[in-house]
Amino acid sequence: MTKQKKSQDGKLATRYFREFYLSYAADMINFARKYVDATTAEDIVHDIFLDVWDKKSTIMVEKNLQNYLLAMVKNACYDYLKHKKVAETFLSKAEHRLKIEAMEYYELSENESSENYNLQAIYDSIEKLPPKCRIVFEKAYLEKQKSAAIAEEMNVSVRTVETHIYNALKLIRNNLKLLKSISATLYFSAIFLF
Repeated sequence: MTKQKKSQDGKLATRYFREFYLSYAADMINFARKYVDATTAEDIVHDIFLDVWDKKSTIMVEKNLQNYLLAMVKNACYDYLKHKKVAETFLSKAEHRLKIEAMEYYELSENESSENYNLQAIYDSIEKLPPKCRIVFEKAYLEKQKSAAIAEEMNVSVRTVETHIYNALKLIRNNLKLLKSISATLYFSAIFLF
């Protein structure tokens, strides 16, 4: 096959795929919105079309194409929601661990000034987060906003928000562990010096 023929075939395939996309995408997004938020619905449908494009030579649909596509959307939404539940459980456990560690950290405090120092250490850890990560964390924990609301406000996917929250919790927890370790080392050094 000549280069010109391949080029024409590629352009024809692209045109047909564009028409295929325009014919089905809106219905698929509306269907997905029954299960997930608008941004996630668009992401899921976009991913499905990318998958269809990648596998265009191997996909064989013997029955109704629209039903096949909607089944793909339903399965993708199910997978997303299942993953989200696992992620939320993980984030909830991580948040719980962070709170326990913060409480343990506060227990080491013997007076109000050291408690203020500990609280300041937590705020300093938050300030050291990467800018977007810090903004998402503050919205989630200080302003008590839900992930979906943050995602919509920042024009990102819910998955991105959850990733920022996870990373923030991890960084803060690591900073607190380091600070706790340094405090304990200084405390024991002071005891042995006297």
